[in-house]
Amino acid sequence: MNNKKLYIKENGVRFRRSPETTEGAKSLSQGEELEFIDGPWVKVKLGNEEGWVHGDYLTETNPGGEKIASDLPNFVTGQTNLADNPNTIKLRKIINDEFGGGRDRDYLNCTEYTQYRVKTKLGTDIKWPVKSGRNGGKWWKIFQDAGLYKIFTEPKPNCAMCFTAGISIDPKINEIGHIAFVEAVFADGSVKVSEANWPRDGIYNERQISKSDWQNKYKAQFVYFS
Repeated sequence: MNNKKLYIKENGVRFRRSPETTEGAKSLSQGEELEFIDGPWVKVKLGNEEGWVHGDYLTETNPGGEKIASDLPNFVTGQTNLADNPNTIKLRKIINDEFGGGRDRDYLNCTEYTQYRVKTKLGTDIKWPVKSGRNGGKWWKIFQDAGLYKIFTEPKPNCAMCFTAGISIDPKINEIGHIAFVEAVFADGSVKVSEANWPRDGIYNERQISKSDWQNKYKAQFVYFS
């Protein structure tokens, strides 16, 4: 039974640390893939995390898998994503053009991409306490001041990484900052991120960043949405 793949039937299903409590639970999206461990309260793996989901919300086939895949962007490292790129259009539809990039005919922005990744990976619709000044390097401060979400100086998978310094010799660009989605954290403290508009013009990128760089060069802050 090990390594058997299961899929979430609907949005909003809770991924619990224990069957007895919802404390620390995260929200899962329809089609999210899990690895079967045990049942009938089904013990599963989400990436490297183990938790519990009630069997009533699981299926062995991905519900609407083909449609889900076709509705999602297909990003390629190094690819420029301008306003009329299909990836950019699909992403903005998923996040309801939260930052107005579609309206303004702008290339894909780092904030848009990170909001999209939080929604599709975690099933979380970010609650914004403000509508202006939402630059990538400011997310941690916005949510800290509003008492929303958890802010830390150490990363974990599936969080947002705010670059608050070190991205340019131009102090005005450093003030704006940058944001990326942490896909993995490695034993040496380095992180793998995915991101948009790095280094410019809506380019999609994936890279590994050393602990020294995210800690000292970029002075990163991490936002946990799960």
